[in-house]
Amino acid sequence: MPRKAVLFDMDGVIVLSNPAHLATWQFFAAEKLGLKVTEELFFRYISGRKNEEALAALFPGRFSPEEATRLSNEKEACYRERFGPTLEPVPGVLELIRDLSSPPTKREVVCALVTSAIAANAQYVLHRFGLQDAFAAIITGEEVEKAKPDPTIYLLGASRVGAAPDDCLVLEDAYAGVLAAKRAGMTCVAVTTSEPEERLMKAGADVILPDFRGVDWSYLRTVIMS
Repeated sequence: MPRKAVLFDMDGVIVLSNPAHLATWQFFAAEKLGLKVTEELFFRYISGRKNEEALAALFPGRFSPEEATRLSNEKEACYRERFGPTLEPVPGVLELIRDLSSPPTKREVVCALVTSAIAANAQYVLHRFGLQDAFAAIITGEEVEKAKPDPTIYLLGASRVGAAPDDCLVLEDAYAGVLAAKRAGMTCVAVTTSEPEERLMKAGADVILPDFRGVDWSYLRTVIMS
């Protein structure tokens, strides 16, 4: 039997990062852009998008690609330095990763981190929570041209760990991420850390949970095999 793969998103799946991203945008936009970022504006124009896309939506035609990249890098540095220390793991996820990394389980399953975040943020989170050796592959948003819900990033993750799409289980928290997983032909377990159950169900999530407390490989194996 081919080895299964579990593909982890990061923001909202490993870390509860929406509050930190919102606070970063509020601080950075006020300081650098003269813009007040409300929670409504954040979820309408920023959340789930690459920074360059968010800047284009908020300030059409104002920034060149080079300026947008520079501002994006500054914003992410602000996120890590000013608000990174406030990050907390999603309940149960560290225990789940430890279970998947245990010697008996590793014979059955391989894990990859597949995130739209930039590599610097991914490495920050991995080091912050001692997960540097937890994943056989790390794929970030800088490696693909199209963001989720395009399935490319998940197909790339499957390829990197040598798994067929139908042998992959994706852990997601966002509507666009669930769509990407399903368009890639993968099973998807979603947690309601960022979006309501109704949205995740509409996107096609196979299973919806509040978080990962009590979840282990034995449970995930039944999901992917069903």
